[in-house]
Amino acid sequence: MADIPNLVGIAHAELVEKIGGGNFSASYINWARTMNLLRQHAPGWMPELVPTAECGILHRAPAGGFLLIRFRHSDGTVTPEVPQAVMDSRNNAVAFDKITARDITDTHRRGFCMAAALTFGLASELWAKMPLESGFPAEDDDAAAKSVTQIKPTDGVWEAQSEESQAFLQKIADAVMDIMPDAKEAMSYIESQNLETDEKAALWTRLDSKTRAALKAAHKEAA
Repeated sequence: MADIPNLVGIAHAELVEKIGGGNFSASYINWARTMNLLRQHAPGWMPELVPTAECGILHRAPAGGFLLIRFRHSDGTVTPEVPQAVMDSRNNAVAFDKITARDITDTHRRGFCMAAALTFGLASELWAKMPLESGFPAEDDDAAAKSVTQIKPTDGVWEAQSEESQAFLQKIADAVMDIMPDAKEAMSYIESQNLETDEKAALWTRLDSKTRAALKAAHKEAA
């Protein structure tokens, strides 16, 4: 029986990405990087969806639905199940009959990151809004500081998306550019797409600085 690893302190500040500003600001480590940390520091453990009694994966709740997520080791050891609700972009439960395949895949990605924090402590500092340590060695603080400044918050977030997701997000970006300069309408259109945080960050990289500034201002005005 495999031991459950303690991964507190494994995630570091340079993996954190941010999108937007003000009330539209979010800090996170995208799902692809989270999965890579698991492969490196918890080999043999993989996320798993717990099926329903009817052998489906979407569990019914009094209002909406949820996934049950756990981790299974290659030796058969499993962790306790963790529920993750299917939510819209405002974190409200989606009505069960309106849940789509896209909602389920997005919830799976969000949910296994949350479950990894709860089960293994992976990036739990970020979920608790605690500061993360730097991942750079301490022997050369000046060199480390210089390296940090070269890392952009959205570095790698586009590349982490699948080809299908990139095509989907590029269509959204093109539509946003068509709607502009009506930033308020463009912001409403983006929110209607129910994007995950990493998808929003990837979309941000497809927009020019003028458009991003206008969207931030529109969101701040609406808040």
